[in-house]
This record gives sequence, C-alpha cells and structure tokens, in this order.
Amino acid sequence: MSDLNINNITDRTGNAGPIIAGVSTVSSTGAFTVPVGPTEYRGGRGRGIAAGGTNPSGTYLKSIEYIEIATLGNAVDFGDLSEIKRDLTGASSSTRGVVIGGQISPGNYATRGLEYVTISSGGGANDFGDLRTSYRIIDSAGVTSNIRGFACGGVNTPDGTASGPEEAQYGRSIDYFTFATLGDMTNWADLVYTGRQLNAGCESATRGIIGGGYAGPSPDNSAVNTIQYITFTSQGNSELFGSLTVARRNVIAVSDKTRGVFMGGTAGPNVIDYITIASLGNAIDFGDLTISGLVNGAPAQNTTRGVYMGGDPPSPLSAQNTITYITIQSAGNATDFGDLITARENVPAGLCDINAGNS
Repeated sequence: MSDLNINNITDRTGNAGPIIAGVSTVSSTGAFTVPVGPTEYRGGRGRGIAAGGTNPSGTYLKSIEYIEIATLGNAVDFGDLSEIKRDLTGASSSTRGVVIGGQISPGNYATRGLEYVTISSGGGANDFGDLRTSYRIIDSAGVTSNIRGFACGGVNTPDGTASGPEEAQYGRSIDYFTFATLGDMTNWADLVYTGRQLNAGCESATRGIIGGGYAGPSPDNSAVNTIQYITFTSQGNSELFGSLTVARRNVIAVSDKTRGVFMGGTAGPNVIDYITIASLGNAIDFGDLTISGLVNGAPAQNTTRGVYMGGDPPSPLSAQNTITYITIQSAGNATDFGDLITARENVPAGLCDINAGNS
C-alpha cells in the first residue's frame, strides 16, 4: 500500500494545495469531521450584542447592534427587536440570544414577551414565548447554563403597569426557559435573600451568580451588597455566596469559567470587583471603570474579555455610546473598546455567544 502525500492534491487549476474552510474537528488520529448544518447554528464566534434601552433623549429603542469581542472597534447594525423597549433581561446560548420581558413604548407597560435572535446571523428578533403566567418582569438578572436561560428577581407587575416600584412587587422568582425549544418560562425556585431589582447575573459551568440590586420592599429601597447563587444541576432556592465590596444596584456582571466580575453601579465611585465562582466568599477589588458611577449598561463577554456597552453616568445624566472592556483574569482598569452606533441606557439587553456556561 502506497502513501498518499498531501502535496499530490491540488485545486482544479493545479496551482494551489487543498483548502479546508470552516470549523473542523479531529475525531481520530487518521480522520477529521467536516462541519455540517447551517453555519448560524455552530456558535462560538465571540459576538456581543446590545438591544433596546433608551437614547439620550429618553426615547425607547428597538435597534440591535453588535461587536466582535476579540477585535477592538465600533459596533455594527444587527437588526431590530419586535417591540420598542427598555429595562430588559438578556440570556444567551452559543447560538441564540433571548431578550426577556422589559418595559415597552408607547404606554409605559411591561411586556410578557420573550424574543430571540440567532447571534451569528444579523437580522430582526423572533417570538420565543412568554413569561410565566400573567405577570411581567423588568430589571431582573439574566443567568445562563449550557441549556437554560434564567431570569432572577426583578420587579413583578401583575397588571402590566411599570410606572414605578411602588406600583409593583419586588420579585423573588427564579424562572427559566430551554434555549433549544421555543416556549414559555417555567418556575425554577426563589431567591432567598429578598426580592431584587437591578441586580446582576453571571455564571460558571455549574453555578449561576446573582449580585447586588435593590432590597425590596424596604423603607428606603436601599442597594444591597449580597451575592447569592444557584446550582444548575440541583433545582432549588438560591444560597448565600458572599458580599460585594460596595453595596450597589444598576450593576452589570461578566464571567469566564472561573471568575465573575461586577462592574459599575450606584455606589458613586467607578467600582469593579470580582469573585472566584468555585469558592464561596466576598468580592475583591478589581480596578476602575473609565467613567465613574456608570449604570444601566449592557454586558457581553468571551473567554477572556468582559465588555461594558453604553450606560449612564450620574453627571451629566445622559446615555453613553462608549464601549469599554476588561481582561477577566487580569485585575486592572477598564480600557476603551470603541463606540456604539446609538448611545443607550436603561438596561439594554446584553447577549453573547460565548458564556461560561457554554464556552
């Protein structure tokens, strides 16, 4: 039996060797597997998405834009949501990004709807399902496992009005959906440490982390420093993880497989702190944001970078178009990444196709 030398194979012109395009995996020492199926379902491209929110004039947005997290630069148009809305929750798998609940315009009403995008394929959002029963949620924390997306806490508005927390209920529910199957959300369990609004969610492959937020109901609706967690393989209520370095709400979070990082919030200073997800304990100082007191932005991440898109500083009070990033495993200050097409705040949904739960 003679050997087959790779140099003996050329293209049709005879001028070049073979080209293998796409993602290929080695299945043995003597064979490779050619990728199959639509390219939009292969995932893993490291794309970050910001959807909805409000612009500097306070106008609700339905536009969606995206960045490639591995490459610094400005955002690019992706498409539109089906509704004009803000105060959103985002959760995403390696292929789908799901926008949960939110507050719609006109009418200042909370919506029951879930909609999704295929992250690697630009275009408009599609209907996914509805929130559990007849209630609505705004400003909850989104967490992602390999197969499920979770909405943790937020504000429940049974009648649909969303004009203020005094007319709603701080939510304790942890609800979930399955990414691969369109449908409505189902109850998972409850947050143990009071209802939370404007909290932040991140994850490892095994744990979902929920940090900060409003404590409600309480006399002054004060911000909290509590970090709690759920275990994806064991359905049950959250448990105490530790504390943030500073109590705050309107915070965002990013993570890789081992570390969770909480960015910004209403603490006043430009706080970034982090936890090691496998070890219970309090957060540790990480560095500073480029804009002090930044709140209400959208998070995204790949396996090395965490990104903060948009947001609103305390002074002047106006939506920002800035995109900044950190290297998750290297403590330090945030660095400029680029700019959004449209300045946006009021919790646009942050989505990405590489999460710690599915990277």
